[in-house]
Amino acid sequence: MDPAAPGRFDILQTSFKAASKCLLTACSREAVKRAFPSFTDAERERLYHMLTRVMKAMHATIEEEFDEVCQERQVAAALDKIDDFDEEQNLDVLPSEKTSIEEIEEKISRAKKDEIEHLAALLKKVEESNNAMKARLELLKKGEDSTASRDVLNKLTQLNSTYACEQ
Repeated sequence: MDPAAPGRFDILQTSFKAASKCLLTACSREAVKRAFPSFTDAERERLYHMLTRVMKAMHATIEEEFDEVCQERQVAAALDKIDDFDEEQNLDVLPSEKTSIEEIEEKISRAKKDEIEHLAALLKKVEESNNAMKARLELLKKGEDSTASRDVLNKLTQLNSTYACEQ
């Protein structure tokens, strides 16, 4: 925020004074004449001056009371803190990006761990399949029940092909 720029409290004071001034503006001589047609010109003039003094006094009193309430409630300090916080939020872009980066890193790390676990499970299945095939091949080499061995070998080859496609 520009140091010369008005803060929230300055804006509040200016707005309040403008609003109270509009509400408590002394009425014109013509308005008094129209409002009190039965009065003499001298009476209307005295009434006009009295109304003007009352409006000025009310205006000053209301502004003083507004300032006292603001001081009692420490409105200026609170609004300055809000200005400071607002400025920090506008300038402090990095923490929100840092949080996003940390979240992205966590998601990527989790995805990598999941992929490693999946690949490890696939590798284990393939190793088991290979071990089973080796055992069946040993049986074939020894010549035990060649028909049953061929069936088992075909099934293992099919399983191996299925696992190889999954990778």
